[in-house]
Formats: sequence, C-alpha cells, structure tokens
Amino acid sequence: GFDVEALEWPKWLRESKLGPLLPKTVFTPGETIGFVGERPAARFGLPNTCRVAAGTTDSIAAFLAAGTTEVGEAVTSLGSTLAVKLRSLVRVDDAAFGVYSHRLGGDPVQWLVGGASNTGGVVLRKFFTDKVLKQLSSEIDPEKESDLDYYPLPSPGQRFPVCDATLEPRLEPRPAEDARFLHGILEGMARIEASGYQKLKDLGAAQLKRVITAGGGAQNPVWRRIRERLIGVPVTSASWTEACCGTALLAMRGPDLLGGGAEAKAALD
Repeated sequence: GFDVEALEWPKWLRESKLGPLLPKTVFTPGETIGFVGERPAARFGLPNTCRVAAGTTDSIAAFLAAGTTEVGEAVTSLGSTLAVKLRSLVRVDDAAFGVYSHRLGGDPVQWLVGGASNTGGVVLRKFFTDKVLKQLSSEIDPEKESDLDYYPLPSPGQRFPVCDATLEPRLEPRPAEDARFLHGILEGMARIEASGYQKLKDLGAAQLKRVITAGGGAQNPVWRRIRERLIGVPVTSASWTEACCGTALLAMRGPDLLGGGAEAKAALD
C-alpha cells in the first residue's frame, strides 16, 4: 500500500499493472478534499460551504477524542481486550509482537505506536457482573499489594507484550475472599499494561509520560489507581472516548489535531 513514511506509492506498485489505477493524490486525515455538491446539500439541508474532509480509522479517531497532544502521552483502551497506543517520534513496527505504527503528522513527524493484549474485560466477565465488580472494587485498597501473582487471560495464548500461543492463564490460588481475588486480577492486568508500555520503549518508542483511559474499565477509580501505582505515571480517564467525537474534532480542526504540540492543543480548545 501507500508508504506513509516516504508519502508515495512504492515503486514496485507504481510500475505494476495496478499503477495506472492508483489515486494520484492521497490526503492527510482532516485535510479538505472539497465541498458538498449542490444535490446532497439540498437533500440534507447543508450549506454549500460545508467541507468534505479525509477521514481516519475508528481506533485512531477514538485516540484523538481522548485529547493527547504530547510525545509520551498514551491511551489505554480497557474493553474486552487491553490495547495501548502511544505518541512517539520513532516509528516502531514488530510483527512478532503485533506492534504497529500509524503516521500522525506534525513537524517533526509523530507516530502512533500500539499493540493489543489478550487480557481485558473478557476475563472479568468470566467471574463477575458489573454490579458485583462495583461492589467488590469498593472493598479494595488500591495502595496495597494483593500478593497474588496472576496473569489474567481468557484462554491459553498471548500476543502482546509477549507473543506466546501456549501461554497459560494464571489465576490460582484463588482466595476465599472475592474482593481479594478481584484485586489480584486487576493487578495482573495492570502489570501486563505496564509491560506493554515497557515493550514499546524497548523497541524504540517514546518514554511514557501519561496514560489516558478509554473503554468500560475507565469507569473504575480503584483500578485506575492500581494501574497508576504499577505503571508509574499519571493515569486519568478520557472525557470523550467515542470515535465519532474524534472524527468530528478532526473534521472541525483539520490535520493540526494529529501532529501534537501547540497546534494540537489549540485544535482541542
């Protein structure tokens, strides 16, 4: 596909039979492509000054919605799985660990480096309902260690930060107290998250400075504090987490939102 570092189609592709079919222009996300035509403007009641802008993927849009602006800021999505994305000046790609980079932009160019673990909310769902999770979380002191060495996985196999198709879940011994059991699971997931950011750094990405949390797990303040303690940087919850919010911001503010720094801060205001 398109070489996002050289910002051109690869020579082999240009010279192939598909070469004549390749788009002559590839737009940066948020860049104006044109304006709404007369017929759709009339149909949907839009002004003829309404811009049409290049879009992006849902995951990047969700990242933009979280409001990161500086290198070293990251977003952890705590859904059924655990995914991390980090602003970096260094592009990192490592298929062995499922690490990939998307070009954000800016000067110097920033990259969105990320990976996704098999751990996450799917493990919690095996043992607890939302109501029970909330109740048990209130019984946990996040400043204390559970002394349980868990590696929470829904089934054998892990892809990031280690790649091992045979890695077994470790959720024993199970204490009699459900709150302590949950404490151990939340700590185990937090350690995997911390290891994920360390793996990105080991591969050459930026030093982690701050984590913004998206997804269902962002609503648990006890888990947030456990993660903050084990990751070692400030951890907050995103005000906006929906991809549609990031898409709207991108359309409204344009490519300045991507590159970070003062331009991105101004775009978020």
